[in-house]
Amino acid sequence: MKLVVKQPAEIARLPMEFGGVTTISNLVGIEVEARGLVPGAPELVAVGNLLASALTLELREGGAGERYLVTVTVDDAGGARAQDEVEVAVLDLAWAMPDGGAPMLTIAEFVQRFGLDETVRMTDERGDGRIGKDLLVGALTAAQAIVQAALGSRYTMPLADVPEIVKVWIGDIARARLYPNGAPDGIEAPAKAAQRALERIEDGKSSLPGATAAPPSDEGGVSFHSGGRAYPDALSGYVGGLRSYGR
Repeated sequence: MKLVVKQPAEIARLPMEFGGVTTISNLVGIEVEARGLVPGAPELVAVGNLLASALTLELREGGAGERYLVTVTVDDAGGARAQDEVEVAVLDLAWAMPDGGAPMLTIAEFVQRFGLDETVRMTDERGDGRIGKDLLVGALTAAQAIVQAALGSRYTMPLADVPEIVKVWIGDIARARLYPNGAPDGIEAPAKAAQRALERIEDGKSSLPGATAAPPSDEGGVSFHSGGRAYPDALSGYVGGLRSYGR
């Protein structure tokens, strides 16, 4: 089943597939069922636009925090009936860094990568089946700060265009931070890999393609040399912080 994540005021458009049917002749009907997570939430408006034997679903409105199941039924050119379903999550997706900086990874991108069910499971402190935005934004903020601190020593921040690999690093680190008692191996390992990649960039052992190098410092005459990392394995401090400050 497809997942669509949209904001309440956003109009989302989604081409429907119907199991590969390419000759749709008639839109039979569209059913919208709210999950009931938000009592009194506004209805989701779903409209089908049929053009050149293909159907595009247009989604409007809906209540923040609510999820909807949309079922679309059509007939193909031969008269056979087909259905396609879409899960729609309406979320308040806006967030910013404490200094007002723009997010490198949006909530929608996080949910699309790790799935709505897992995101709810990791952040639903109230037990109402909804994403805990404060908890998720806290993890994203911390993860972006870690990435910015590492990249800022060599590149001009903010990045003009955020490379996909940077989004991956932020997502992996934020995901691990949502486990206050220690992330499972399959979740902790990508976060460690992200931290190692950032350390290589910070140490000048690798680069970030497409990023603009930071201008040289105007402060001359004095140089500093690092005496080495505080943690021999380069990551134990990060993992400890992850477990102590996850929430």
